[in-house]
Amino acid sequence: MLLFVIDAGTTTSRIRLTDGETIIASAKRQIGARDVAMTGSKDVLERALKECIEELLENTGITAERIDAAVASGMISSNMGLYETPHLEAPMNADQLASQLVPQAFTSITDRPFVFIPGVKTGFQAETRLQDKDMMRGEEAEIFGYLDSLGDQRNESVLFMHYGSHHKCILLEEGSITGCRTAITGEMMMAISQNTILKSSLLPVDEIAPDLDWVRQGLQIAGQAGFGRALFSTRVLDTMEKRSKQEASSFFLGTLLALDLQMVGEMIVHGTNRIVLYGKELFPSIFAPVLRETYPSLTVDVISDEQSDLLSAKGAVAIYRQYAGQA
Repeated sequence: MLLFVIDAGTTTSRIRLTDGETIIASAKRQIGARDVAMTGSKDVLERALKECIEELLENTGITAERIDAAVASGMISSNMGLYETPHLEAPMNADQLASQLVPQAFTSITDRPFVFIPGVKTGFQAETRLQDKDMMRGEEAEIFGYLDSLGDQRNESVLFMHYGSHHKCILLEEGSITGCRTAITGEMMMAISQNTILKSSLLPVDEIAPDLDWVRQGLQIAGQAGFGRALFSTRVLDTMEKRSKQEASSFFLGTLLALDLQMVGEMIVHGTNRIVLYGKELFPSIFAPVLRETYPSLTVDVISDEQSDLLSAKGAVAIYRQYAGQA
């Protein structure tokens, strides 16, 4: 079996060529749903995917005819993606998801068949509050890609916290997705740090070496004085207290972390004894110690950036195999 596994998110699209066990090659472009939203056309996404596929075939010497399918997950199946598929209603386990994949053709990109993994929506039962309603696209593949590693514990109540352009807290109970909360924290961090008065007080994100003491102070003040007030305190630290940009940036991260801590508090149910942090490594590195202090009985697992990067491919392959076996 040879598959193109497509993971297209808000800002980045990545295609991996896999034999089901090993990633043979990968290609990516900094194009995603945000670009479709900004341009009003999916042409930019189609071009990026076509370029990635051509690059993979050229670099590996593998012919297109040998590829079984292109399995796509993430924002590529949204109204700002390549083809919109309706969200499936939670609770949702891997078998149920595999039975509802959506085949399509996009010959302008490749003559190989596309198979879309739908997203999952939670909290849309009757009489549900707006704040309890949420949805995901892409994380469902990542989570089911990780579950196998939990062995006998895969059916326990587990929280997953995904870090990307959005921060997303997802609850699994008995192997099924049952709840979700999302905040646009990643996008907000970039918008605040690049397009507000705080820009001069902060380091670029890739230059921050978090100081946990200052992270904790940002977290504490956000809880006491509110998010907006805590954000401005970052500027006070820089301009009035003459603290270093590392210290001010660590404090800034703590104010953002307050949003994650609130989400986790809302999502923990009776019997939850594990939380898995994955995605971009900056936030897991500072949230893990905070969680261990706040919830000492909770097992906190941190998946490395490298491992996180492969979860969507692992999950998509497993789901496609179930789908192909059902067809």
